[in-house]
Amino acid sequence: MAAIKRPIGRPRRFAKFEEFEASLPAKMGKRPAYCDNIGIYKGSGGTTAWVKIQLPKGGMFKGASKAPGTYLEIKVGKRASWTWPELIEERDRLQKLADHGEPLEDVQAPTFAAHAADWLERKKSTLKSFGVTQGNVNRSLLPAFGKKALDAITVGDVNKWISAKRATLKPGTVQRELNTLNAILNDAVKCSLIERNPAKHADPIKGASDPRQRFITVEEYKTILATCERIEREQEEKSEQTPHRIRGWLRHFVAWAYNSGMRRAEILALTFDDVREIDEGHTAVAVLHTKNGKSRLVSCTPEMKVILDALRGLTRVEGDNRLFPLSMTTLTRNLRALWKATGLKDVRLHDLRRSHATILVDKGVDIRTVAGRLGHSGTAILAKHYAVYRGDKEAAAAFV
Repeated sequence: MAAIKRPIGRPRRFAKFEEFEASLPAKMGKRPAYCDNIGIYKGSGGTTAWVKIQLPKGGMFKGASKAPGTYLEIKVGKRASWTWPELIEERDRLQKLADHGEPLEDVQAPTFAAHAADWLERKKSTLKSFGVTQGNVNRSLLPAFGKKALDAITVGDVNKWISAKRATLKPGTVQRELNTLNAILNDAVKCSLIERNPAKHADPIKGASDPRQRFITVEEYKTILATCERIEREQEEKSEQTPHRIRGWLRHFVAWAYNSGMRRAEILALTFDDVREIDEGHTAVAVLHTKNGKSRLVSCTPEMKVILDALRGLTRVEGDNRLFPLSMTTLTRNLRALWKATGLKDVRLHDLRRSHATILVDKGVDIRTVAGRLGHSGTAILAKHYAVYRGDKEAAAAFV
């Protein structure tokens, strides 16, 4: 009786890979052997798995540039850590990335500290208040986010930081530091280092956007000037202990701010080369370093002309042509001491600018002229923040 033929079983799905691996010697040469672009290497350190792909568009791998059409051998790890289906999937995944010209390696986002340093370096020549911004980064942002990778910073991290800052700082101060954080993270998005800015979705800071309306009265201004004069007399009495670079300018600076309506950084950037004699009796200063990048001419009041003459007589370092030869740090420290010494409550340098604008509007100067003097491109900001009280005063008078 003839033997019954039994059906031949279906061959194992990965038999060719298993047979390929079994055929390899126990110790191979310098390179792996491949079957369908899946490689095995047996060496003294054990057996490792590899995949081979082609780069149709070229690319970068391990910091080296690869030409289009190049074949790339990539070690994926110990053979024991991979099954054949996993190796096939990994080979296909990498080949798909190569076909689309996408990175083959996971690109690790830099730390916040690294990107912040790069951002500050690029902004050094364009940022109007670079020293203040750098201080915000070093003092406030780096301790909280410096060691974190950019893509590891979450909305929760930002909210936690805001909460901690609100415990000790005013809302406006926290908002300014948050603005710096926003600028750095927005730049990281533009550089394709992260997909979104987590600070953009943080909780709003209550009280930060409330407009502060503080005006300096005539009597308060007299008190400020008198305090300046007293401080400068004390400095002169101790002139041997007080460097010339930090004395003799305080009253002039305050009076200049009040008479010109200029911003702090704009005043510090002025040089004697910026002084213009337009015609007889008309002196102006060219304000070149402005917040919006647009230069303007500010005509000098009689007191500003007196200040210019006085500033020319100050002792200064040879070659320093600035009207006020001092740093932002020195200015901030001395103004802080001045406001405290006056005994006045809640006074800032910017209040002099706001008061300057309000006085001009109150005297009937056209609001567009005032806006141009202050460096505003329109009148909306001026009406909202600087001359706001005049209309309300007229409304109250009309109600009687």
